[in-house]
Amino acid sequence: MANTRSPIRIEEAFSMIEVIHAHPASLSHGRPAPAEAQPALHPDRMRLLARQFADEPAYRHVGLCLEDLARGRCQASARIVPALLHHRGAVQGGIVAMVADATAGYAALTLIDGGAGQEGDDMATLEFKTSFLLPAAGDTIRCVAQVVSHSKSIAFFDAQVYVVERGETRLCAQASLTFKRLRPRR
Repeated sequence: MANTRSPIRIEEAFSMIEVIHAHPASLSHGRPAPAEAQPALHPDRMRLLARQFADEPAYRHVGLCLEDLARGRCQASARIVPALLHHRGAVQGGIVAMVADATAGYAALTLIDGGAGQEGDDMATLEFKTSFLLPAAGDTIRCVAQVVSHSKSIAFFDAQVYVVERGETRLCAQASLTFKRLRPRR
């Protein structure tokens, strides 16, 4: 049977995404799956993602290191060095945003069942909102990203960016991100 539905316009697609983003639990029938309920990430898949993270030129440039990776969750950090600072002595906001996007992006990649380390599908950021709460001035910047809700093609994440100074950790930014699964061309 042929598909008789007419294609939707891009504005309609974004409108649908906004509705889903406003009510992410609707993707999982009102029951967001906690991270603990997610199946474990295959060790080979984890190694592949860790290697890819370490090989990302932009991440190396800012010194971003992967600290923890599990299905639907990622944690990464970077030492704060003068090259990351703006004229007032805090990490430049674009760097803070990049750290949130990178960390949530790799958390999103853990949701793709890649089997025993195979490459293939990817994720792309569809929407990204960052709220800066205080200047990121300190010794280390650390981000923790966690899945809020996901389907086979769309995933919603929250990311918290912290600044660590002399052992004290403070929340400096909060981000909400939406990712779309990209399938390779066959």
